[in-house]
Amino acid sequence: MKEIRRCFCSFSFYDQQAIQEKLEDMAERGWMLEKPGGALWTYRRMEPKKLRFCVTYFPGASDFDPGPTEGELIKIDYCRQDGWELVTRWGVMQIFCTEKLDAVPIETEPAAQVENLRRSMRKSVLLPQAILCVTFLLNIVLRVSLLWIRDPVDALSDPLELYSVAMFGALMLAGLHEIWFYFHWGRKARMAAQNDGVFLPIKSRPVASWVLLAFSTLFLLLVCRRLSGGVGFILSYLCALLLMIVIVNLIKKYLKKRGVSRNVNRAISFGSIFLLTFLLLGGMTASIIWGRVHFGSGKDVVRTYDLYGRTIEIYNDPLPLEIEDLAGVSAQWSKEADRRETFLIARTEYRQYAVPIGENDGVDERELEYTVTEAKWDFLHDFVKRAVLNARQDEINGDFVFIDHYEPADASVWNADAAYQRHRNGYVMDTYLIFWGERIVEVRFSWEPTPEQLAIAAAKLENC
Repeated sequence: MKEIRRCFCSFSFYDQQAIQEKLEDMAERGWMLEKPGGALWTYRRMEPKKLRFCVTYFPGASDFDPGPTEGELIKIDYCRQDGWELVTRWGVMQIFCTEKLDAVPIETEPAAQVENLRRSMRKSVLLPQAILCVTFLLNIVLRVSLLWIRDPVDALSDPLELYSVAMFGALMLAGLHEIWFYFHWGRKARMAAQNDGVFLPIKSRPVASWVLLAFSTLFLLLVCRRLSGGVGFILSYLCALLLMIVIVNLIKKYLKKRGVSRNVNRAISFGSIFLLTFLLLGGMTASIIWGRVHFGSGKDVVRTYDLYGRTIEIYNDPLPLEIEDLAGVSAQWSKEADRRETFLIARTEYRQYAVPIGENDGVDERELEYTVTEAKWDFLHDFVKRAVLNARQDEINGDFVFIDHYEPADASVWNADAAYQRHRNGYVMDTYLIFWGERIVEVRFSWEPTPEQLAIAAAKLENC
């Protein structure tokens, strides 16, 4: 028979009444609380009995304490004299129980109870929640600001980018909801204690927080389904964060068992967070960059070959326009198609390049690259057009002027609404930007295409 049981606890940390009722119900069913903490509370099997529970808070306590403080010990002894036995403690929270159903309540003064709760929550819940909300907000601001640093169209078509903003936003709203709810209750509780002499039940409603978190999780799953090779990255990222949390908690528990003081434990624990963040996430990033960890593209690899010590993967994705359509050449090609799509913008990048057939075979070095971009909402059309057109623009760096921009070209060649050709440092490049209605195509040839080849490309790309 199972002796240990872990149950989900959705109550707010300061919802005394709801926690007490939950513990009393579990005791009647034969389960005694052994260890609170986080979303999962641990219970141990016992003989079913009717017990009364009382949840109290001690502002001077801390989760980093190796044991009860002197003030807590005095409080515990006082409660024992009235028939209340300490079950367990969790930071500023102490949980007592008694078999005396008519035992005198531990806290009898509503005003003092509200004030005690306020002092306890200030450093144990509100401050950490506020720090997390600020952290989430900074992440949102950083990611949104990157829209103006990197290609905004590329960012808005990237599910990972939008997921990150949505996730941090949901977490921030969940934290703000918890803070708002506490202050809303606290204001009414102080008035009830002063005017009516009663303690106002909290009746926490964490539904909104869990809905927001569920939304974030669902968004993650939807993104993973659309990503190409991104599932492995996301899972590795989340596993690294989870591992970091587990290690920090183990360090904290070990120091508590060794009797290390609160301040030393707190300093070492927070120091471990910064160190592990650097080692785990930094190490994972370095492994990806150095090629020690490879998530793949999610596409079938036809074969591979080595080039200057690097493994090159060859693909055979279907392309709307191929070099074979433009020139009668004989070569083995790698054909890649990568699509990124959000509810805002869809962008597909196509690339074709020749690879060696044999070790001593020559290679046709022609390359063909083109990107198809489509805005899904009318209000985004002009924004996307400007962003794509301005992605190439002249830059001034000191006395050096870097000329790289698009200039109008003959749109009739493409049978398009508008066409542009890239100019770079006095050279006319074989790169074109074409507008067909709401469809935007940027195409780069590695050779100078003939008018006939441009006409073929236009016919293939207009409705691809």
